[in-house]
Amino acid sequence: MAVPEEQSLEDSTRDLLESPGGQILVSIRHHLKNRMYILFSLFLFGFMLAFPFAGTVISWLVEGSGFVPEGTDVVILSPIELLALKLRIAAFAGLSIGFILLVIDASLNGFRHPAVKARIAEADLEIPKPGLAVLLTLTGILFLVILSQWWTLSFIIPLVLEYLASDAAAAGLDTTWRLSAFIGFIINLCFAGLIAFQTPLVTLVAIRSGAVESRVIRNHRKHVWFASIVMGALLSPPDPLSMILVAAPMLLLFEVALLIDKIFSASKT
Repeated sequence: MAVPEEQSLEDSTRDLLESPGGQILVSIRHHLKNRMYILFSLFLFGFMLAFPFAGTVISWLVEGSGFVPEGTDVVILSPIELLALKLRIAAFAGLSIGFILLVIDASLNGFRHPAVKARIAEADLEIPKPGLAVLLTLTGILFLVILSQWWTLSFIIPLVLEYLASDAAAAGLDTTWRLSAFIGFIINLCFAGLIAFQTPLVTLVAIRSGAVESRVIRNHRKHVWFASIVMGALLSPPDPLSMILVAAPMLLLFEVALLIDKIFSASKT
């Protein structure tokens, strides 16, 4: 009885690999294997480029940015903590460069794969061709990245850190923050803002490509709002002020995306 089950499993695996989705996964595996040396070289390049400036960035965040509230000390608790933090920042820069290349490579070559074309045709999606739409999308991504970091560094981080320091002072506690935790807190908030501010672009691309109907999103607006609040809580540090400051722009930009889609739809009719 065990033999037919093994054959059935093999047949299922073969069918899965021969399906469009399986072909895409196999192609991604081979493509990543061929690009491994290039990705690793870019990681090393970004790492070596960022490491000499990591100390300057840390010094600015602690002393020049004004993020540290009055009466709060940022301390180092281990001899190698500063070095480890510099290595983490440099590694993050290297990974970011490699990830950007990976996204560009996937955008240029992914849609040419026969299995990807078959899935797009099956889903009846409209993928924009290189032109004004793609240029506007890339410009929108860059604009939202800059806007997210401006909002995070100018408003979210100072407000949240001041709130946390005041809360500790109200409880009669001395506020002393560990350097690695302080820098990690700022990086997490910057990352959360970066993801949250891409909401309008993702919404517009999903609607304009036909992946989801605008009517469906509008009818389930409450569910989207709830999901945005949950995502804000997951992306932000575990305090209510951070969650609000991350989720609020996400909700606002989501409504802006629906308004822009409504304007585009009205102009075509």
